[in-house]
Amino acid sequence: MQAHIEVLLPEGEALARTEQHGSFRMRHAIPGDEVSIEPSEKKRGIAYATIQHIVTPSPLRIEPACPVAQICGGCALQMLSPPAHATIKSAWVEHAFHPAISEQTEWIPAEAADMQHASFLRRRVRWHVQQQGSAVVLGFRGFQSHAVIATSKCMVVTDALNHLRQCLETTLSEVEASLPESVYAVQLEDGIHVVVEYEKKTFTPPVLSDTAMPTVQWWQRSGKSLKPLNRPVFNLHDLLPTARGTVAIQVGPEDFVQGQKHGNHQIIQQLLTWCQGERYVVDLFSGVGNLSLPLAASGMQILGAEVNDASVRVANANAKRLKLSASYQQADLFQRFDITPFVGADLLLIDPPRKGARHICRLLPRLLPKKLILIHCDVASAKIDAQEILSHGYRLKSLKALDLFPFSGHVESMSLWEL
Repeated sequence: MQAHIEVLLPEGEALARTEQHGSFRMRHAIPGDEVSIEPSEKKRGIAYATIQHIVTPSPLRIEPACPVAQICGGCALQMLSPPAHATIKSAWVEHAFHPAISEQTEWIPAEAADMQHASFLRRRVRWHVQQQGSAVVLGFRGFQSHAVIATSKCMVVTDALNHLRQCLETTLSEVEASLPESVYAVQLEDGIHVVVEYEKKTFTPPVLSDTAMPTVQWWQRSGKSLKPLNRPVFNLHDLLPTARGTVAIQVGPEDFVQGQKHGNHQIIQQLLTWCQGERYVVDLFSGVGNLSLPLAASGMQILGAEVNDASVRVANANAKRLKLSASYQQADLFQRFDITPFVGADLLLIDPPRKGARHICRLLPRLLPKKLILIHCDVASAKIDAQEILSHGYRLKSLKALDLFPFSGHVESMSLWEL
């Protein structure tokens, strides 16, 4: 059966149309491809297919740089020409916010990622661990599979994290013991937090002989317990831009940070532009203050709220250490909570997880912020939140797309709203 690939959808699946059998979704297809396909399954009323062979390749199709691109579940767009990534991802954001976009809306499309520059690579990663023959492999799982994909180097993560993974593979292959389930690592300005999920006994960290490797702080998680494996414990920091220079905030092993350093700085710089002249900012889903502490260091007063107790403690400790006018509270922002302290902000900043912030958006008539900035990591939830905000009389002043995970089907958005 022959099909024409019309468009790439968010998350990286392609939509193909046939003359007699309707539409199908599939992976590793590029807009403009003419392909021969084999129907595979239906899920929730959506028909899927696999590519048998490419009849006529799209002008946007390239040979993947990654040797495991066809089987790894980590990247969905390895076959797409890099200059097209930002254009297509920007279109996803425009489509999600289309009902709210007017002639007065400032539109800022995503910039192309420079994968030759370390700040565009992923600095945060979770590797699954698996025994394969006599070797132990750390990596991403295959698409719709539990198999961990072996590769000598992952092209989307930093060199330091690649080296760390190789050291762990060597060490674990030499140990006659049960393996950890996964390893989480986040590279910060002055070192790397590594959290090993290991239930059986105390994990022995490998000796990293490479003097070029950053400081590594090892941790072990067993159930709800998290303990350091090397002492003294290194406090690690992220260096963030402010209107007056930079500020270093302490980040714990499981505190959220953006996966790409350049993208995180992009978000903060845009916030500084949009927040210029504001005095009082409420930050919901504040984490460790990644977004609002740079605003506080630029002269604004901050009140934040976050569900995670540990992140709230770290955020307040950062504010105290830096002598900033910022304080943070614990609150479950997906349930009913006391909104009294958060009413009447000059600007309300919301950076929710993937499921969005519809509950918060419904509270806008009571929260009454003069301005509103939302940061979304999922265009589907962004579309729902945008419709809710629009219904309360706010208008979309500016919209920005960000490609923080190059080669993936992931896109982020920032939107500025005013009454």
